[in-house]
This record gives sequence, C-alpha cells and structure tokens, in this order.
Amino acid sequence: MTLIELYHSDTCPNCHYVRAQLLEVLPRGVKFKEINTSSPDGAAHAKEMGILEVPTITIDGEIMFIGRVDKDEIEQEITLHT
Repeated sequence: MTLIELYHSDTCPNCHYVRAQLLEVLPRGVKFKEINTSSPDGAAHAKEMGILEVPTITIDGEIMFIGRVDKDEIEQEITLHT
C-alpha cells in the first residue's frame, strides 16, 4: 500500500495550501499521514528522514515535493506511484 506523508508546520501558510491541494486529489486506498514538525516527535521524525523544509511531501519514503505545489502536480506524481 502506498504511503503519502505530508511534513508541515502550524505556522506555515504554504503548508496549509499544500495540505488542501493534497487532500483534494488523495485517492482511496492510499495511506496518508501528516507529520507536524512543530511538535517534538514530528521534528525528530523529519530529522530522521532528512527533511529540512516544509511543506514536504513524501511517497513511500521518497521526497517528491518541497515547498508550495499545486494539486495537478501532486495528482500526477501520485498516479505514477499507485
């Protein structure tokens, strides 16, 4: 099963935008996890993954997008991986 993770911060406007775009195109049958890097656990997990900027989207542990991205690009990448 494909796992999509969104690394985000509470205070990041681009994170809120990317989250909304991702949720619009997220297909059924895909596992989705949000990691809030504002929390100690989320920050530790991001560090383990080598993630230094938010928003970041990973698919099956591979970084796909860093920064603001539109839903068409997200949808295209998800389609390639599912």
